[in-house]
Amino acid sequence: MIDVQIARAPGGGRRFPLAFRVEFLRQWDEAVERGVKTRLLREFNLTYPTVLEWRRSRDRGEFEASMVKAAGRSKTTVRNEDRAELARLRQENEQLRRKVEQSEAVQEILGKAFELLDGITKSSPPAQPQIPISLMSAVEYAAWLQRNQLA
Repeated sequence: MIDVQIARAPGGGRRFPLAFRVEFLRQWDEAVERGVKTRLLREFNLTYPTVLEWRRSRDRGEFEASMVKAAGRSKTTVRNEDRAELARLRQENEQLRRKVEQSEAVQEILGKAFELLDGITKSSPPAQPQIPISLMSAVEYAAWLQRNQLA
């Protein structure tokens, strides 16, 4: 059973503590039998869109069980602005991590391409211009015959 102490917002809406939302979503995820989720909604007078929004917030990392203060711990609370900032920073961190991985992969590919091209240029003989035989001078023709081991 979830211990719930619902606060009222200035506009009259209900505010549920983070611990309640985390525990409710845990029970929601465990509910597999027919009608259990409906019973949970009725028991706490909640609507499905509210639960859907809580699930989306959890999936975005806006609240987790680690954010819930344990009984007997400090009396500090995590403000909504801090939670939102934490979620934004986690998302930015994930994006930067993906960029770093992508950059490292690109760098590795470019390094291998450089090694391959460098090996090709070192192993191939220097290209000599191909002059048609009919346009060669006698000296060039003699050198050509020696290069091609025909003389």
